Amino acid sequence: MKKIILPAVIVLGAVTAVYFLFIKEPTFKTTDGFLVNVNNKAVIIEGYDAVAYFTDNKPVMGSAQFSTSYNGATYWFASEQHLNQFKNSPGKYAPQYGAFCGYAVSIGKLRPVDPTIFQIENGKLILQHTKEAYELFNKDLKANVIKADEKWPGLVTAHSGKPVQYDKAAKPIAAIN
Repeated sequence: MKKIILPAVIVLGAVTAVYFLFIKEPTFKTTDGFLVNVNNKAVIIEGYDAVAYFTDNKPVMGSAQFSTSYNGATYWFASEQHLNQFKNSPGKYAPQYGAFCGYAVSIGKLRPVDPTIFQIENGKLILQHTKEAYELFNKDLKANVIKADEKWPGLVTAHSGKPVQYDKAAKPIAAIN
């Protein structure tokens, strides 16, 4: 009997750890009144350099060595030059919608992002959750940006001061259109 219980406890513990570390999407609180999509260290965009999207036109991993805080999130940069650019004009480089998926925000939801799926629209960084979200958002880009801009303040108000959990993914509607 002891031979069965110990391995069962170990397996159960391992399964639980895998669930919480890799499967369950995080729950977090708004930070300093800002609704931002950050990891457990309060780092936004999973540590990618927000300035590099503009200067290099691609995602570049940042470093904690070059970091600063802005609107409740910690930003990492690939270089001191990018850090200084951000400090001089943070609103220019900070991602829209608190670094939540632009398409999800346009339909009133909060979803995580894949930092490699992005676009610069009218000088603003917009990140997306999946390639499908990117495609849906871009089917009517101008209208979806307007929708996201209109829905964002309500999402901030609804989640302010409360634990934030990602919404369930929207059902694909690409086949409907």
